[in-house]
Amino acid sequence: METWYINNPAALAVSNLIKTPAAPKAPSTIRTLNCFMSDEPGALTRTTGIMAARGYNIESVVVSRTELPSLSRMTITVKGKPVVVQQMKKQLEDLSEVWAVVDLTEAKTVEREILLIKLSTMGPDHIACGGNSCTPRERTTPSTRQEHSEDQEAELPQHQILERCKRLEYICSLSSMFGAKIVDVGAECCIVELCAKSERVNAFMKLVAPFGILEAARSGRMAMSRTAKLSLFEHDPPETQSTEEGEAAAQAQAAADMSNLPPS
Repeated sequence: METWYINNPAALAVSNLIKTPAAPKAPSTIRTLNCFMSDEPGALTRTTGIMAARGYNIESVVVSRTELPSLSRMTITVKGKPVVVQQMKKQLEDLSEVWAVVDLTEAKTVEREILLIKLSTMGPDHIACGGNSCTPRERTTPSTRQEHSEDQEAELPQHQILERCKRLEYICSLSSMFGAKIVDVGAECCIVELCAKSERVNAFMKLVAPFGILEAARSGRMAMSRTAKLSLFEHDPPETQSTEEGEAAAQAQAAADMSNLPPS
């Protein structure tokens, strides 16, 4: 068999190609982009249209105004390979409305996300009355919502004040551990507000899920780069000083050496 491979170079080349291990694929990572664009009608539609047409895996998009009246900030959280994200960044920069696109993935940033979550204080099996009190679990009509609320009111047990107060106390203690605060309390539910990193928001939602989540709204990830200088008494970075010294030394070497010339 080895002699046959030696006499057939083409077969040997094909065999080597088959045995060659495939190159490892780059893992998909979550990257954060800050897109600064003009505050014009239709700018947001054109920007999101490009991302939707290319089929990018967008985790969240947050659009807000900046300190400049004519400038808006769009924070995009996208999941994908670095090559795909760079391609998306270039396509956004080609738009006339976009001023700049900054990749904050590798930079030191402050990331926050706001969560508003409505928790039941009557137990996970209890559904709050009213059509607008919880997220619909199925497609309903106004007539079915009214019938459902009437049935719920008829099936309500005796009001257990002690059990409700215990659940509310547990929610308060858990919220204080995460730095959240209760912004509204009712007879059957309460609303908690949390401003933290996305990972911390996910952990909080998992811990309060046994109480019964009636509604939840997340703003999406917002990011801003940290300041480079932490103290007003800091000197310039060493890189800046070395660059200036290197330029001065290069100019000194470029000057003509007059010491070895004969006197005029």
